[in-house]
Amino acid sequence: MTMLSFPTDEPEVDPTRPGQWRLAQIELVNWGTFAGHVSVDVARAGHLFTGASGSGKSSLLDAIAAVLTPDRWLRLNAAAQDGASRQSDRTLMSYVRGAWSKEADETADRATTTYLRSKATWSGILLRYENLRDEPVVLLRVFHAPGTRTEPTALKDARIFTRGHVKLLEVKPHVEGGIDARRMSKAFPDALITTGGRHGRFHERVIRQFGFRGDATLQLLHKTQSAKNLGTLDALFRGFMLDQPGTFARAETAVEQFTELDAAHKHVVDLRKQANALRKVDEAITAFDLAGAEMAAISDLHDGVEPFTAGLKLRLAKEAAGPARAALARAESDLSDAAREQRLAAEALETAKARVRDEGGARVELLQERIDSAQRAEDVTRQYRAQLTAELMRIGAPMPEDPEQFAELLAAAVAEVARDIPAVSYEVRDAASHARKALDEVTRQIQALRDHRSNLDEKLLSARRFLADAVGVPASTFPFAGELISVAEQHSAWRGAAERVLAPFASTLLVRDEHLVAARRAADSRTLGVRLVIEAVPHAVDEPRRPKDARSLVHRLAVSDGPFASYVRKRMASEFDYACVSHPDELDDVERGVTIGGLVKRNSRRYEKDDRHGVGDATRWVLGGDTHARLEALLERRRDAMAAMEEASARDAEADSFRQDAVSRRDVFTRVSTFSWDQVDLASAMAVTAAQRDDLRVLTSESGTLREAQEAAERATQRLDETNGSTHGRSEPTLSPAITSKASRHTSPNSTPPHVHRSRSGSPTPSKAGSEPSDAP
Repeated sequence: MTMLSFPTDEPEVDPTRPGQWRLAQIELVNWGTFAGHVSVDVARAGHLFTGASGSGKSSLLDAIAAVLTPDRWLRLNAAAQDGASRQSDRTLMSYVRGAWSKEADETADRATTTYLRSKATWSGILLRYENLRDEPVVLLRVFHAPGTRTEPTALKDARIFTRGHVKLLEVKPHVEGGIDARRMSKAFPDALITTGGRHGRFHERVIRQFGFRGDATLQLLHKTQSAKNLGTLDALFRGFMLDQPGTFARAETAVEQFTELDAAHKHVVDLRKQANALRKVDEAITAFDLAGAEMAAISDLHDGVEPFTAGLKLRLAKEAAGPARAALARAESDLSDAAREQRLAAEALETAKARVRDEGGARVELLQERIDSAQRAEDVTRQYRAQLTAELMRIGAPMPEDPEQFAELLAAAVAEVARDIPAVSYEVRDAASHARKALDEVTRQIQALRDHRSNLDEKLLSARRFLADAVGVPASTFPFAGELISVAEQHSAWRGAAERVLAPFASTLLVRDEHLVAARRAADSRTLGVRLVIEAVPHAVDEPRRPKDARSLVHRLAVSDGPFASYVRKRMASEFDYACVSHPDELDDVERGVTIGGLVKRNSRRYEKDDRHGVGDATRWVLGGDTHARLEALLERRRDAMAAMEEASARDAEADSFRQDAVSRRDVFTRVSTFSWDQVDLASAMAVTAAQRDDLRVLTSESGTLREAQEAAERATQRLDETNGSTHGRSEPTLSPAITSKASRHTSPNSTPPHVHRSRSGSPTPSKAGSEPSDAP
């Protein structure tokens, strides 16, 4: 940097102008790229700063402005800005840290700033003014930046107004470890010290000391020192020369009073609305009390239902007790008559049997016992045959009619029992399971899409809600890039290709710089369950460059208006400027490009095609705030999934039914294999009974008296049986349906018939009561 001073050509006027305050010296410590302590003496007759770009000219001017100008008007590096629409990237924190370059961070996909002083540091500016008569005026401003923080709010500062020959390094002990205003006050008892961003007294002292007219003079001084356009002459006089008219204050007072009056009117309106609402509340309370009383009355009635029912039952039981007692007396009389009749019938039977014996009927009794035994055996055989017939009907097999057919049946039964029944195949079970899971997943996606109205994954949306709640802002404050980008309607055919190109950026969460620290801490405080990428978005973003190719994908996309629109457009223009080509061979002519089929050229040597899902699969699309296309695709997929699940479930049920039928058939054959031909040979059993009856008929036909005695015995037996039945009918009460049902549960279809028991081998055999008696008389 070169410093030049020029002599004056007017010797008749003293160029030093004694009595006028002029800047005499600038001292800097750690300001911008000025590392350490730097002192610059300023020529009183005039001073010109020249030097190459980046030599520090603007840094010196910004240092002077940082001391004199209130922060609300301070615009650093103003000379390098094109106008009010642009915002400098220089801040007080960047000067204190010593920001000197920006480099591209490939991992973060953005430019990062390099600082000379990245750890805790302090910075200071001293301006010494002299008038060649009085003691110099010294204005200082010192800063302290803690740790590695770079946000503007972390910077602490103090301003000092004093007189004398104070040096900047004298305040170092009170600043380098943090600004200590109390120690500075002890070290400089005559100085005015302001801290905490409240420097009104400092600026008032400066205005009085230098004879300024007011705060506007400081603003004008800042604009003139920045060597930039002062605007129109009218604006110059209005803003910096003329005093503010008293009517301005009256107008402000009128506005304030109107505001108060408007607030009072709104308050009255609110009170009227509240009164109307309270009237409805009173009506609701009355209705509530009436309903409560009615409910209490109903409750009392409900509590009385059970006692009333019990009393009614008792009255009805008492009314029915009289007729029941009369019926009981009649039943007891009938039972006594039946018992007497039974006794008489038994006596008649004994008399008839004695007569038979007297007529030589010992042989008749023996034959009768054999007939009874044969009849019981025939009944058992009939029951076995009925049981076997029922079993064979379950499998559609005919009843064998001779021993040969029965032997073939047993052989088939043994073979069926020995045959292994395979389980339902894994492929059928797995297909049904996968179909159910696919349907559940697409149903979950549809519900999430309807609940959240966003194409992004539900886990990403949940993570965003958590961060927004932790920071204390609405979830819409943190949009995903994909929610702000959509494909123009006339280029909808390129939607799938655009989704593939923008996939890395679409799921990126955009966070403003002022929320970054809190969002970062919240993200690190718990496991989010999803891969979340956060990008810090500055308030000021340079205009994006124009895409190189007219076929650029950027021309086919639209960005939603809002605070993030400029940033998203810049990212798209700089990183997703892909040419949309109609044929893959055209990719040779572009640096980066994409085909409508989804083949992406990332650079000159890398091509990528992600076909894990179809390029036209709308269920995977995440761009844009309109969820209609994705919802329609998901509904169509759910219909397909339901059809696939129904088909797989039908195959699964059919396989289950087939196997169950095979198991039932095997169980039937297992039971059939326990039968023998003797147990079901009804023809032989009937022949035995008939032969015994024929023998008895021949025996009784030879003697008339014996035949008469036998007939009398048969009539006595029939009479006894009738009286027994009559007695049982009168003495045994009819079972209720519940008792009958309970008793029936103890008899299964496959239970052994009466008078039959199972041998150790498992085959049914007649009981002792059904065996034939001995032939011995």
